This record gives sequence, C-alpha cells and structure tokens, in this order.
Amino acid sequence: MRIQPQNGADWRQASLDDLRPDAGDQWSSIPGLTVGLDALGAAMDAAPLIFLTAPAVPVAPTASPLAMQAPAVSAQPVAGIAAVGGVLSVNPVGNGADQAMQANVARAVGNVTGTGIRIGLLSDSFNVNGGYAADVADGALPAGVTVLKDGPAGSSDEGQAMAELIHQVAPGAQIYFYTAFDGETDFAHGITALANAGCNVIVDDVTYLDEPFFQDGSIIQTAVENVVARGVSYFTSASNEGSNFVQRAFSAMTTALPGLSGNYVAENFGSAARPNAMEQLTVAQGSSITIDLQWDQPFATIGTGHASANSLGLVLYNGNGTIVASALANETGGNPDQILQYTNTSGGTGFSLAIVTNGGAVVPGQFKYIVYGQGVTIDDRAAGIGTGTTIGHEMVSTANTVGAIGYNSTAANGGNNLVESFSSDGASQLLFNASGTRLATPTAAGGVNFVAPDGAATSVFNPFYGTSAAAPNAAGVAALMLQANPTLTPAQVTGILEETATSVRGAAGAVGSGLIDAAAAVRMAASGVAVASSLTGAVPLADVATQAADLQSAMSSVDLFAAQAGASVFTAALAANASGAAFGGDTAQITNAVSGQMLATVNGFNPVMLPDIAQNSMGA
Repeated sequence: MRIQPQNGADWRQASLDDLRPDAGDQWSSIPGLTVGLDALGAAMDAAPLIFLTAPAVPVAPTASPLAMQAPAVSAQPVAGIAAVGGVLSVNPVGNGADQAMQANVARAVGNVTGTGIRIGLLSDSFNVNGGYAADVADGALPAGVTVLKDGPAGSSDEGQAMAELIHQVAPGAQIYFYTAFDGETDFAHGITALANAGCNVIVDDVTYLDEPFFQDGSIIQTAVENVVARGVSYFTSASNEGSNFVQRAFSAMTTALPGLSGNYVAENFGSAARPNAMEQLTVAQGSSITIDLQWDQPFATIGTGHASANSLGLVLYNGNGTIVASALANETGGNPDQILQYTNTSGGTGFSLAIVTNGGAVVPGQFKYIVYGQGVTIDDRAAGIGTGTTIGHEMVSTANTVGAIGYNSTAANGGNNLVESFSSDGASQLLFNASGTRLATPTAAGGVNFVAPDGAATSVFNPFYGTSAAAPNAAGVAALMLQANPTLTPAQVTGILEETATSVRGAAGAVGSGLIDAAAAVRMAASGVAVASSLTGAVPLADVATQAADLQSAMSSVDLFAAQAGASVFTAALAANASGAAFGGDTAQITNAVSGQMLATVNGFNPVMLPDIAQNSMGA
C-alpha cells in the first residue's frame, strides 16, 4: 500500500495500492487524510478519505489482469477446522502460499513454529472492524496479539490479514502491531516502538509517496536502518507498480502549451529534429491513477542546509487537448516531488502528459515519474528502463524488500514460476547521501531481495494479492529460521534467504534471488553456518579455486564471490582448511548441513558461508 501526500498540505492524500489490483475498490473515511473524489461525485470536506484496494467485491474484472489470475474461492485450501461451542469453525486462511514456499516442510522437518520469536507488523489497522475475536475462534490468529497502536476508523484491517498469513507460516510466533497511518513521523516511531517491544522481525506494507527516489536519510529510512543495526530483521513490501515508470535526462524545449499562458521550458519527449512536449498515455475508463514525479535534487526535509534548487510540474490533457489535472506547485527550496491524481470519467482513453519547469534558474539533470494504479500504458520506448519503482525505505540496503509471485504460479503448484506482473522492479539508485550532498558517483541502493507468494485467502481479503501479502509470508519464514538459530544476524537471515531461494521468471529487478524456500532456509540456519554476503574486499572465484581446487565444486554461486575478502588471508584459509584444519582467531566453520562434516574454516572474518555447500559438496 502507498500513502500519497497532497501538494502543499501537511496532511496528505492516501492511496493504498496494495493491489489485488483489480479485485475492486473500496472507499473508507479516515480523518486527516484527503483524496480527490470530485470526479467520482464526492465532495471534499473535513473528513477526507483514503483509497483502499483490498476489497472483496470485484469491479470490472474483465479489465483486470489480476482478476483473471484470481483463483476461485472453492480452490483455496484451508488451514484447518476447529470446534467452537460444539460448532465446526473453518479457518479461512488458505495454505497455498505456505506450501508454495515449503514452509509446511520447514516446520515438520525442522521442528520449528517460530516459538520464542516476536514479529512486529505495520499496516493501516488491525482490529478497527472487530474481526479479531472471530479469527481467534476459528484458529486464524492466536489470542494475545499485542496492539501497540491501532489504525484510524474506516481502515481495512489489512494488518489483520497480514497477521493471519504470518500465523499460518509461524504459528508459534508472538505478533505485535502498530499502525503506519498516522504520518511518516509516527510510522518511524512505530518501527522503533516495535523494536523496543522486543520484536526480532518487523514487516510493513506501507510506503508514503513523498519518500525519496534518489536519496537516503528520510525519517522512515533512518528508523529502518537503526532497528536493523540493533539486530532486527526488517521486511517491507516492494509495492505493485511493476516497471510502470519513465526515467530520463531532462531534454529542454521551449513551447506554448494548451491551457497555459506564455511559453514553458518543457521536457522534449521527441527528438531534436521532431520535438514533442507531450508523453502519450492510455488510461482505461474508470481507472484512478497517481503520477509521482521526482528529479535529481536533495530533499529539504532530509538533513539540513539542502533543498531543491529547481522545480518541475505535471500537466495532464485528455484527447481533446483539455487540461484534466495538473500539479504545478513551485517546489524550489522544498522537496523535489510533484504528485498528480486523476480518475478517468471521460469517454476516451487517450491522454497526454507534459512535464514543465516551473521554478529555479537551472533545469534538472534527470527525472523519473512512476504511475500508480491499474489500466495505464505509457507510450514511450524509454518506459521501464532505469532504476525501477521501489522508493524510500524499500531501497534500504539492509532491509529485505519482497516481491510477489502468485502461489498458484509457482512450480510447486504446477505453475510457470512467473512473478506477478505488477510486482515492482527494484533496481534503485542513490544520487544523494543522507545529508543532501550529491554523490560523486551514483550508488546502487537496495532492491528486491526475493519474492514470496501472494493470492492466498484470508478472512479480510479473499484472495489477498500484492506484495502486501508476500512480505508477511517472508517475515514468517524468518521467524522459523530464528527459532532454529537465534544467533543469526539480520545480514545472515537475508543471506540465507537469498542463497536458498529458487529461480523464478520475470524482470531482473523484480525477481531478486528468487522464490523463498523455507525448508532450505531453515535447514541452512539450523546448520550453524553463516552467509557469504558478509564478505568484503575483492578476491575472484578463480583465485580461490586455484588455491582450493577441492572446494571449487562447492562454490556454485559464483556471483557471491564477486565482492569478497582480502586475498592473502582468505585464499590461505581456504587452502589450508579444505581438509578440515582449524585456524585460531576469528574463524567461520564451513559445514556440510546434511552430514555435519566440517569442510573448511575461514580465518579472520565475520562468519561467512560458502554458497550451496550443503547441497553441492562432498557427497551431500
């Protein structure tokens, strides 16, 4: 889900882009939040609204690709049946996602349920609609969920749906909740409060649209980084925008634009020979879209002494050349962000978008806009090329950003292993540091780490689609791992999940390391070895193999050895320890997780693990 701010307002428009994207739309009142509903015939007033896309009633399913993928309710397996007061009560939570990532096998073989682990949730609300008691009665949730702060009236209780999925995967874990719907400062406070409550794992499915595209250091990013540094494994949904974005170097042209007085310096979407100030969009009738535009300037609200030195604006035209929406606030001296919203109630689907300069003496170097909402096609050959659609705290490198794959699309369920088309592409990049200083060289930020299943039934949404459903499934697996080995660090949890993931199909930035394999991850966690991702320095695999040829076959994941440890110690340690000899000092034992045989000990590093050793070496 994404919360979007209204231009010029301290309290903000909110859109929950949680996307079962076409399963239907539900409008609910939330104090303090506004959304433009005039196109739908709703008046703006002091009790504005929030747009939730987690409904039970489909709207125009034939126009929705996800609706076609949604399994029938009768096809949803259920977790179990409990007798309540002499009446059989059916647990409404489907176990398709649980089985797709082998969590049922992990619990049975690893003898783990998440017992002793606390998982914190941040979403819109947990029990404002009063469904928790029924969940306890039918076994969908345990008694004793701790709600530190619930969401505002009119919320959807998406946090309850997420909790149900977690309980399916890790039934022994304790669940905590804090709303993320009271603004960004309180969201960050909630992250800290959950860590202070002893949560070992935290997961959220909320992103504010004014979180930065190109910068670290926002209040939410910082809160995530701080709790990870304290030992908390943090998971966040990757959002549901796929590759629906355009990123370009700003190419200026001076032109008059319909409905605007005078000339504007606008983006040239054409060429020098054939300039064109209009980007062509197709917007399905009835679709509500949000266009979030940012450019390469620092945020005034991050750090001190920096702000945007220029400004860009958005103007949307219908097929007749009439302005139907615009966002033209001068953001010079503020944050480099403009947000435009529009609901297509017209009779056509063809629209044009102009991006114009409206402040500052120098034009931006580059910009990116992301389109939120379904039924939108960007007619631009540059669409989908660039740094993806993950933003803000989804880019934190030490967090786990989770994409989605339909549980019935996984190979375990006879599917083609293709990730959801809406699952966001996460090849993000930083241009500014947390103080607002432009980096000498752009730096890769965290992207999608792996995918987890969505589409299972819950009592709140049936089916529950989107990365909002995938993220809690991944967090539940982390709880199983931490019960198996409570000494794992967040980096080790991430590394094991990445290393044991199975291949899936999709855009490179959307698949990460692949589909989480809970059984393999728990087995690797329990073996006591740690992860290769904690290595630093540079030793190519070929150099390691030259010194330790008998370990070469064990090193199946060559990519994890692209950035490794210092050559002199690392190579010697591998060579000397291939036969099992031990070194003194800080060592990491490389152990076959199947036979228990020690394969090597690496000296002088944080504990690390050679990829795939358990599966691929010495007779395993």
